Amino acid sequence: MKHIADTGLLLAALDRRDPFHQWGSREFVAHAPFATCEAVLDELAFLTGDARLGIRLAARGDLVLDFDLSSHVPRVLELLDKYADRQMQLADACLVSMTELSDSCNVWTVDKKDFRVYRRHGRQVIPCDFPA
Repeated sequence: MKHIADTGLLLAALDRRDPFHQWGSREFVAHAPFATCEAVLDELAFLTGDARLGIRLAARGDLVLDFDLSSHVPRVLELLDKYADRQMQLADACLVSMTELSDSCNVWTVDKKDFRVYRRHGRQVIPCDFPA
């Protein structure tokens, strides 16, 4: 099974002040390495103010940058158009596209309101783990 990390998981795992820190750190340790994309690392850098954090996780082998946006531009744009009413972020579109590349996957995210709506391959629910 491919384990896919959204920004919320990474932020929760790294920031002791995050309301989901206990969940994030537990899940990160239990399920790493995670696949993710550069857009998630960019969001993480913006939210933390430190671009080194996500890159250090990749350098350690806890994150694998496993998505080539240039190869999936049409699909990512299609997702951004489909979910424009939700103001889908680039990172979310990349993650949804990543789920379509693997039969067996799971996304770890704190973003219930969007990931319960997004669909892969048109109609399939995206398997996700959320904090309680």
